[in-house]
Amino acid sequence: MDENAVARFRSKIVAGPEAHDCWIWTGAIGDDGYGRFWTPTPDGGQRMIRAHRYALALLTGSLDDLDELHVCHVCDNPICVRAEDNPTSHLYAGTAFDNMADRAARGHHNQQPAAAFFRHETKQERAHKARVLRDHVRVHGYDPEAVATLLRGVMSGQQALF
Repeated sequence: MDENAVARFRSKIVAGPEAHDCWIWTGAIGDDGYGRFWTPTPDGGQRMIRAHRYALALLTGSLDDLDELHVCHVCDNPICVRAEDNPTSHLYAGTAFDNMADRAARGHHNQQPAAAFFRHETKQERAHKARVLRDHVRVHGYDPEAVATLLRGVMSGQQALF
C-alpha cells in the first residue's frame, strides 16, 4: 500500500481514548453516510474506497483481500474506522449474509414501502448524521461524553445518530 496514502488516511482519524471507543473518520463522507478515501492507482489516477474498507485493508495488508467480502461494523457507526487484530476492533470482514444478518439484528433495513414498518433511516439521513458527528469531532476533538451523546441522540437539538 502506498505509504503517502496510508499517512494521509491516518491523519483523518480521531481515536477515542478508551478501549471501547470508535475511531472517527474526519475526511469526506459520501451520500450514503460512509467515509470516502481516495487512493492512487498504478496509472497515476485515483480510486475511491470507503474509509472503513481501507482501514481493514491496512490490517490485512491488501485491498484485494477484501474483494469478495463486506466490512461490517460492530459499533453500528458508519464513520468508525477502528480496525485492529484483537477483540477491541470495531470492524470485521464478513460475507454478504453476515452483513445483512448483522444489519437486521440492529434494526436497519432498506427504505422500501413494503418494509415501512421496520425501523429505518434513509441514506440521506445517515449521511447527515455522520456529518454532524464528524464535524463535531473536527471542531471539538474526541470528547467521549459528547460523542456518546451524539450517538445516542440526546443532545439538545440533535436526533439519534445511528
